[in-house]
Amino acid sequence: MRHLTKKDRQTIERLFKDYTIEEIADAFMIPREPLSPEEEEKGMQEFRAMRQREIANRTPEQWIEAKTLQIKYQILNYIEDSDPKAHWDFQYFLNEYIRAQNKKDKEFAADVDVKPYVLSQYLNGHRTPPKEFLVRLELHSNGLIPASWWLRSLQKSKEVELAEDTAIREQESKHVKNKIELAL
Repeated sequence: MRHLTKKDRQTIERLFKDYTIEEIADAFMIPREPLSPEEEEKGMQEFRAMRQREIANRTPEQWIEAKTLQIKYQILNYIEDSDPKAHWDFQYFLNEYIRAQNKKDKEFAADVDVKPYVLSQYLNGHRTPPKEFLVRLELHSNGLIPASWWLRSLQKSKEVELAEDTAIREQESKHVKNKIELAL
């Protein structure tokens, strides 16, 4: 939970003293009149200052949570995107997740009970992680990133790899005879 500064609390107290809850809600929902460019810029400066204060006061746990949420939504974008980013794949997300926890690979491997060399193989794409490992990732994130999302990112990575590998089609076409004829 975010801790308010003394100035923030004073501002909130002043708002509730001067306005009803309905007036405050209405002011945030529907501005009464357009702001001048100067007022708008001043409001943006105040918002940026407040946001910078909030970021500067984050605890290490809040930083980990924010980074993990960022990875969660990157995974979601990746698995739902019909034209995914080339550099995003399961290995990328796993590496980013480990870095978000501020852990070395060896420490993280111990956290999820895999040998460091096995984790390295997952990270380098030399071994496909089993479903048990994906469940461990979900449990490690306390359910924030579901095992099914890790699985879908893994499947999407393979799908992208297959779509981009034109050499395999050329190579494998030598092994195919009597293709069906379709009149389109």
